[in-house]
Amino acid sequence: MAVSYEDMKKISVKTMVNEGGREGESKAPNGSLDVRTSMSDKPGTTTPEQLFAAGFSACFNGAMVFPLEAAGKGDLNRTVRAEVELYNGPTKTDFKLKVHLIGHVDGLSPEETIGFMKETENICPYSKAIVGNVEVDLSAE
Repeated sequence: MAVSYEDMKKISVKTMVNEGGREGESKAPNGSLDVRTSMSDKPGTTTPEQLFAAGFSACFNGAMVFPLEAAGKGDLNRTVRAEVELYNGPTKTDFKLKVHLIGHVDGLSPEETIGFMKETENICPYSKAIVGNVEVDLSAE
């Protein structure tokens, strides 16, 4: 289904520039973020998967406020942990991601939390962007 961006209000535009790929550096032109990336867990580095996990967990957690507020529970403290796995398929260039989102909402059972997380999948821009392309598993603590 095609999206009509003309009928929507643009909220923000953010830019990052990478030099050197996975063994390189990514910077925000405005100086707000500067990270070195490496696949070798060198001190002071991160991976693209960690950056994706940070963005996805923040976006998902932020979007979860909408179904919680609709249920009168918007003031409950919540956390979302994203575990992003990188896989290599049968060919050298066949890469896939898999994401596991683990949610917790103070005062709610894991079953209740999962219910709100399922609603959030239809709200979160990250979830909508990767649907059908990346397997996402939900669980709650």
